[in-house]
Amino acid sequence: MKPTISLCMIVNNEEALLGNFLEKIKDFVDEIIIVDTGSRDRTKEIAGRFTEKVFEFEWKDDFSEARNLSIEKAKKDWILVLDPDEELQKEDSEKIRKIAAEGKKEIMGYRLIQHTFHKDKLISIRGICRLFRNDKEIKFIYPVHETVRESIKGLGGKIGKTGIIIRHFPEISKEKQDYYLKLLKKKKTEFPESSVDKEIENEHRLFNPR
Repeated sequence: MKPTISLCMIVNNEEALLGNFLEKIKDFVDEIIIVDTGSRDRTKEIAGRFTEKVFEFEWKDDFSEARNLSIEKAKKDWILVLDPDEELQKEDSEKIRKIAAEGKKEIMGYRLIQHTFHKDKLISIRGICRLFRNDKEIKFIYPVHETVRESIKGLGGKIGKTGIIIRHFPEISKEKQDYYLKLLKKKKTEFPESSVDKEIENEHRLFNPR
């Protein structure tokens, strides 16, 4: 039997991107979970056209809390996490289900490669675990640059590679950079063992591309 996939998203004021994003991905997943963190535009209305599973979440300066609500609502075998400012090529969307079907039992998640662009220029490449088994013990941690990697490792699971590229087109602004740096300082206080200093350096490079 083919594995089923839940697409889990958190959104905020995404009316410009969400409809087109969901139209492209909807045929490659079996369920769409959307957690809205306080949109003031038509985001929830647009989300409702594609799924009944739209949930509200009071934002608490913690991406993991919102992500964890989204995966708690998922009912399918595997979870795929994407954002509206990201995209997958059609052939890679099709490949995801094949990868999930062929996955060995000890592999609990898969790493995709996020290519971040600014004005069509590639400015960042990083591996990121965005496809993982729907196991209630798997949780996101960290208030920003949230990840399930540590959770999977703590369960003794492995993370496989896919070679699949996520193309990421973020909004680049001074306001957004200041907010992310604020959350990184929070992360450094709460998780001093994490690689926050390197993340802060990367954040400056991301928001100040040459």
